[in-house]
Amino acid sequence: MNVVSMHSAQPTKTVNSGGFKNPKSSVKTSIFYFNDLHGQIPKMQRLYSAGEQAEYIAKQTGADFFKFSSGDTFIGSDEKRNKAAASFLKMSEVDAQTLGNHEFDITASICADLLKDTKTKILGMNMNFPDNISEMSKKVMRSTIVSDKSGQQYGLIGVQPSDMQKRLKKPEILEGITIDDKEQTLVELQQEVDKLRQQGVNKVILLSHEGNETEREIAQKISGIDIILGGHSHDLIEGVKDGENLLYSPTGEPVLITQAGRDGNYFGLLNLEFNDLGQITYIQNNVTDTNHFAPNLVMSKTIDSIMGESPKIGTLGYADPIPKNNLVEENPWADFVADAVKKDLDADIVLINSANFRGSVDTGTVTERDISSIFPFNNKLRRVSLSEKDLVDAINMCAKSLVAHNSKPGIMQVSGLNYTMNRNGELVELNFIDKQGQVHPINVNNPDPNKKYNAVYDEFLVGGGDGLDMLKKEPSEILENYHFDKDKCTIDYIKSISQPFEVRKDNRICII
Repeated sequence: MNVVSMHSAQPTKTVNSGGFKNPKSSVKTSIFYFNDLHGQIPKMQRLYSAGEQAEYIAKQTGADFFKFSSGDTFIGSDEKRNKAAASFLKMSEVDAQTLGNHEFDITASICADLLKDTKTKILGMNMNFPDNISEMSKKVMRSTIVSDKSGQQYGLIGVQPSDMQKRLKKPEILEGITIDDKEQTLVELQQEVDKLRQQGVNKVILLSHEGNETEREIAQKISGIDIILGGHSHDLIEGVKDGENLLYSPTGEPVLITQAGRDGNYFGLLNLEFNDLGQITYIQNNVTDTNHFAPNLVMSKTIDSIMGESPKIGTLGYADPIPKNNLVEENPWADFVADAVKKDLDADIVLINSANFRGSVDTGTVTERDISSIFPFNNKLRRVSLSEKDLVDAINMCAKSLVAHNSKPGIMQVSGLNYTMNRNGELVELNFIDKQGQVHPINVNNPDPNKKYNAVYDEFLVGGGDGLDMLKKEPSEILENYHFDKDKCTIDYIKSISQPFEVRKDNRICII
């Protein structure tokens, strides 16, 4: 980490091992933060334990303590899952949160109803409400001032993603709510910070679901913000790195940006010190694996009371770790699930977009809920006849994610195939593996448009999701519609195999 001694607005940098430090600090602050949990209930049970421990330690050190969420705690339309997530926010006594795009998967009205009993402050500076959205508009604040036990004032602001409309299945679920574009958001954000500063608040924290690229822009264009707790782009930002997540405002003051990845796999604990002017003089940013904490029993019983006890289906003996960025690497759980779907539905090939996977399962007892948590969108499976050319085009397009700044849409996870890409995002080899295990090379430079495969993938891809128009099929082209998602096939498969079972990647996707 860098150590910075503040002698003027623009600090002088020296290197040491303790953090970002100045002994004249006067206010200690500790922030427990998370983002993009995506309805991962098993992870929330562990986060509850982690948050309780962080609060206990903070109180021993005399630090002002906060819990913040940067959005996407909810996901999908499963009412019980989202109700359980709302209970997590309430029981954890999260101080404030901003709303991500997935909070609106359940419509604005239902989102407001789920949050009505929580004391969590909902921040949405760049949200605009029509007259008929009364409950949500009452709940959301442009900014707020909070005072901790030390009497110190902190200004909190929250912003929603400017690309909200593009990230929703159906824009009408916003029920008339609009989000300002990035340019307007920047203008209003500076105005809101100035208002807080005029009220004597010199410590300002932004909860953002804009994504790291925009959050970096905010840090360098807006004066008066000290901390940006980010989300939306699923970056895992560890430590404090000058020029990467430690940037400087137009007035030369340090601005720290955080993000804790996605799906509750990690959380952050940010320890800070401020001087009397509200300038940061010490930073320690600890990012920790959530699996290091046991599920809280009280939280678990509350979840069971909402969702019902989930049947045990097997025992997981070992699982390869999921990659830190599963958008651009082979995912062992993707291999396992895709193979389960292929076997259950007797397909030639199975395609799963990387972004469809939300989390993993811990070793030990495995329940139906554990598996269903990986697929919160509940996208129904479809069987289609897919040409070799469309298959190659789809994998090629997804391979470009290796060089995309946000790693999107992510590489294609597969069964019945193996392939190799280079680090320039180019497909260099593709093989079809038939049901007898025979390998059939596919010419990636001249694929056969008349060669067809019995393929299974979900309705998101059948609709051309993530810009994969080559996978799009009209209703008349669908060979079979299934009323279930990938979790049903996976659950059935686990029940049918020897226990305990293992989940390992087999290098069916290689990057050279």
